[in-house]
Amino acid sequence: MRFSDSIILLLLIREHNKRKKSKVFVHSRNRKVFYKNLSDWERHRRRNRIPRIALLPPSQSAWRKIFESRSDQALITMTGFDFETFEWLHEKFQPYFEQYSPFIDKDGRIKRLKCPKEGRKRIITSRDCLGLVLSWTRTRGSTFVLQTIFGMTETPVSMYLRFGRRIVIRVLKNEPDSAIRMPNMEEMAQYKIAVQERHPLLEGVWCAMDGLKLMLECSGDDEEQSDFYNGWTCDHYVSALFVFCPDGTIPMCCYNVPGSQHDSKIARMGGLYEKLKAVFEDSGGKCAVDSAFAKNDYNFLIKSGNKLLTDTVIDVMIKNEATSMRQSSEWGMRAFQASFPRIKDRIKWEKNGERRLIMKLLILLYNTRSRKVGINQIRNVYMPSLVRDANENQLL
Repeated sequence: MRFSDSIILLLLIREHNKRKKSKVFVHSRNRKVFYKNLSDWERHRRRNRIPRIALLPPSQSAWRKIFESRSDQALITMTGFDFETFEWLHEKFQPYFEQYSPFIDKDGRIKRLKCPKEGRKRIITSRDCLGLVLSWTRTRGSTFVLQTIFGMTETPVSMYLRFGRRIVIRVLKNEPDSAIRMPNMEEMAQYKIAVQERHPLLEGVWCAMDGLKLMLECSGDDEEQSDFYNGWTCDHYVSALFVFCPDGTIPMCCYNVPGSQHDSKIARMGGLYEKLKAVFEDSGGKCAVDSAFAKNDYNFLIKSGNKLLTDTVIDVMIKNEATSMRQSSEWGMRAFQASFPRIKDRIKWEKNGERRLIMKLLILLYNTRSRKVGINQIRNVYMPSLVRDANENQLL
């Protein structure tokens, strides 16, 4: 191709991209002749909203009834937390709720109120907002169910969800029981002992790692769509990689990655291999993984997999125990998805960072639930001494 032809081609591409960006977005329903010909009354009937007249006031809502019952069983079912943990989180949540505005700025950040004590008092309390966020993670599909539970119309539900999610992340990201943090040497030693008591041949193993794929909506742009397309399953995903400790928590992870990437590549891109290597050099700690990870390059991985002809009896026994240990990461994935059914919905495509924010919120809540409430299969199996009965509020 001649130089002049290359210049012409680049100019054509530039003009095409310019026209694409300048195109005004029009919702698909407004492009349909049928919808345009509908009267205002007919359009009104087709709006999937519950009006204020059909809802109870927030003070008489089903949520208030659940909260005033003081039943741990009911609150755990609704929010995932018992009353002790809910009040612990609410104590940290309330100051932000009272000092910040629920209206998010164009950059997606919450804004501090100039005069918090002035103006009309909010009908929605801080407990309502926190309960709404936690209940949203425990439900799936449209938010009209939350509207009936909390006695709020669609707009306030969406507004307080965005507001509450940001406050919860701000509150929990630096909390020792919630943060995504590496364990200290004492905790690491406890994890190794817990694993070796159950798997005697796995010396020095303190965690297990596995990947998770979450369904994602298709992008309108072909190049962006291809980044998230997985040819093996013929669908679009956003990937995450989690490391699970014997107490059920997530000490390190890499999330919001395009679904076309392999688990081992995600671990390399996200710096998980470097962190695991640093742990191995400091304390000899190893990680159990499946066949998707590159063990040949990293001696700090214990890999489960098929038996080889060259394997000794000890090698076969270690692989069997590694497979059993790696099952804990499957339990962790199940606990993560069962605790937050919202994550099973197909995630909306957007570029404003809301997807990353939601995934971070769920990981922080998962760690809090594992440590504070104690309902976690990995924790119950490997560290039963840490199990807490939510009804008795004490260690067993």
